[in-house]
Amino acid sequence: MASNRLRSANKNQGEDAEMDMSPMIDMVFLLLLFFLVVSNPRTIKIDTKVKPPIASHAKTPKVKHGKIVLNIRDDGTFYDESITINFPDEEAMEEYFKKEKEKMDAKGYTARLHVRGDQNAVFKHCRKGIRAAARVGINEVIFGSYTTSN
Repeated sequence: MASNRLRSANKNQGEDAEMDMSPMIDMVFLLLLFFLVVSNPRTIKIDTKVKPPIASHAKTPKVKHGKIVLNIRDDGTFYDESITINFPDEEAMEEYFKKEKEKMDAKGYTARLHVRGDQNAVFKHCRKGIRAAARVGINEVIFGSYTTSN
């Protein structure tokens, strides 16, 4: 008897109900847009000719923004992050740091010098870069190194 009632109720239903997917598609696009805005697109290019030293107590910097990268090769030559500018002297470095610091200040970031020195480079080369940055007003220095896994 119950099955007859069920059959008769199903006869009068008409067509099947369908789910409208357009709100779901809108939600996917909103999430995609949110993650694009929130993500950090900044990547640091690595000079393959620079082999950083190994440090047993190295830590990853917590702040990602505001880095001005200076690559120092083992022969004492200086390059910027994109490895396109070779700094012949401290004045050229100072001018580059000044421009980069102005860009960071405009974005509201604290400019930091990220020194990627080769493990065979002499520290006096590193000191030249740090002095040039200090004359421009960059007071924080981050030294790049590899860490050993304990």
